[in-house]
Amino acid sequence: MDLRRALASLAVFVGIATPFVARAAPGGSARVAATRPALGKPPAARVVIARYRAALAAFEQPKAISFEFSLSQLGLHNMEQSHRVYRSGTNERDETLVVDGYRLKAPSVRIITGHGSHYDLLAIAPQPQTYRFVPVAAVDVGGAYHYLFRVSPLGPRSFAVREIELDGHTFLPALVRFRTASNGARGAGELRYGSADGYWVIRSANVVAKLRDGKSARERIVWSHYTFPASLPPDTFRAPRVRATPLPGLGATLPK
Repeated sequence: MDLRRALASLAVFVGIATPFVARAAPGGSARVAATRPALGKPPAARVVIARYRAALAAFEQPKAISFEFSLSQLGLHNMEQSHRVYRSGTNERDETLVVDGYRLKAPSVRIITGHGSHYDLLAIAPQPQTYRFVPVAAVDVGGAYHYLFRVSPLGPRSFAVREIELDGHTFLPALVRFRTASNGARGAGELRYGSADGYWVIRSANVVAKLRDGKSARERIVWSHYTFPASLPPDTFRAPRVRATPLPGLGATLPK
């Protein structure tokens, strides 16, 4: 192993042995804190990282999934939309239901094949092999610790995570903050994940971007109504007779 590779390997673990500083969540109630049993000492950061790596290794994707999401954009294209999505593997059916407050008489359907989700946790979650982790704090959230880390990539990336908050029960990311740069645009945002019927899923995304022309743009997406059927009918991913025109979006700000 050459010196640069050895230093990179060492950098991954710098700070992991540092103990967490326990603190209360912002806005916590002093009365509630006084009547609830105090949490014990949080584990060492290296223990949390080990649990995090194990949780990612055991992460299970559903065979089939359906959900709804609402999209709001300001700046690049001012719009509000509601969608219903069905997905199995890399096949997706995206039905646009509402555009700028008007419910469509018939959904506008897009069939997408051979493409995963932009928000796939395994693609976004920083790995200790490629990021440097620095523990920040163990935060009391509803009587359980959440573990906050600052992270920085060991090499250049167009999409780079800068902070994660690990859920104290699953040790999976509940919050991911990131920066991105693509096609002359730069942005920053956060992704929130949570549990739905035993699966860990995306709940919301917020992005603020500075575009190539200097203008600003914002995007917010909220996901809801998750279901996990055993399978989806084969005609779910059958292309409609007239393919819908792809809707505009803040593609430059999304992780690739």
